[in-house]
Amino acid sequence: MRKKEKRYNQLIAVNLIPKMKEFEQNPPPIIGFTISRVQYLISLILSHKQDNHPGAWSVLKMEYMEPVVPGSGKYMIFLRDQKIIEWKNHFAGRNSRLYRLKDEGKTEYREITDKKLIFRIEKNRRKISLRNSKKYPALNEYIHRVGIDYQSALKTIDKTYRNNIIEGNKNAESRRTFSLSEIDKIQTGEIYIKVNPTNKRLDSNYTRLPGELVQHLTIDGKPLTEIDIKNSQPFFAACLFNPTPEILNIMNMVLGHRLTILAISLQISEQKDVKLYRSLVTSGEFYEYMMNKFKENGIFFKDREDFKEQLFTIYFGEVSAKRFSKAVRLFAKEFPNVQILFETIKKDEYNLLSILLQNIESFVILDNVAQKILKELSGLPFITKHDSLLPAGILTSDQPDKVKDIMLSSIKEITGLMPQVRIKNCLQTAKKRLDNNLFIINNSLSIYNH
Repeated sequence: MRKKEKRYNQLIAVNLIPKMKEFEQNPPPIIGFTISRVQYLISLILSHKQDNHPGAWSVLKMEYMEPVVPGSGKYMIFLRDQKIIEWKNHFAGRNSRLYRLKDEGKTEYREITDKKLIFRIEKNRRKISLRNSKKYPALNEYIHRVGIDYQSALKTIDKTYRNNIIEGNKNAESRRTFSLSEIDKIQTGEIYIKVNPTNKRLDSNYTRLPGELVQHLTIDGKPLTEIDIKNSQPFFAACLFNPTPEILNIMNMVLGHRLTILAISLQISEQKDVKLYRSLVTSGEFYEYMMNKFKENGIFFKDREDFKEQLFTIYFGEVSAKRFSKAVRLFAKEFPNVQILFETIKKDEYNLLSILLQNIESFVILDNVAQKILKELSGLPFITKHDSLLPAGILTSDQPDKVKDIMLSSIKEITGLMPQVRIKNCLQTAKKRLDNNLFIINNSLSIYNH
């Protein structure tokens, strides 16, 4: 039987279609210029965004673009001069830049028909795949066994997009474009697996996949169940008050010996606010507590996601954030000694705290929890999503509790603290989220009509 040919799509910015026709009729003086190459480069910018918000930048390296589109640099200069794209240098390397379209608007997928371009894309993807991390071979194998119900995912993207439009969400178009590009990479086998050298996280297509699309993932045809740590980053921060030898070792590695000694010398573990903080994060009630404090102090947030974005300024923002962030000022009032520790760590480099917490998370999940599951539940396929595990085919067995028990015992062993974990049916969670959004929309329309 003849092997079915793989189809390659690319994202097109609808508002640029007239421009593409103009360039085709009056091509620039670039050797080998074709409009398909221009569209492919624009598609790369659209499909490699760092996040799904409007104005998000894409990280692209010339060494990856050049093998597919010879003379990529000249094309990019041409697109910049035409005021279609803009760029800035990226700290990760001299040959790496951040790109974005000046006016993105609505996008749509079109099949690539240029056979020479397809050949170059396939050749380059094979080359790039050889650079995937090999640090966690067993986890890599499971990542490559993940499948997606592509058509169902497209329907979910469309529903989410329509809901966002009705709600007046300003990132509706960007989220749709981001989601489309992510499921297309999975569908066409453009799988990447990287261990971040700074925070040690294992990044893959699935760690950045929007939550509503996880329901469409399977491993060997079996649906996934998500098991995650409640208020994970605040929980891992609590490990710093009275660090175990394992946590102390990570602190030394990330902060250096001098700063680690300085943080420990604060001796805040028995302070009243520190005990309250530790109690809240280990009971999984920290977010609810802070949401109530936000309301009591007149700090507005439109939904849980907005609340967390404001709250995380405490952990990921600069020390100076206290001047403009009501959330940071509130936290400092509620947990003064905890805030002193955070500011001590962030004093010289504000991102050190976030890097430290993510290193702790990676060590706990990847080097301990995952390894114990591979050993004690041999044959259970799963993938990781930073602070979460997503095992396959366990909904009708007693294995959710087994995975949960391994997670809890491993975390307690490393951190000295016991968190709360949640077991979430990805399909039911997505349906609940959609129903809740529809309720909010219908309720808003009802109020408006009256």
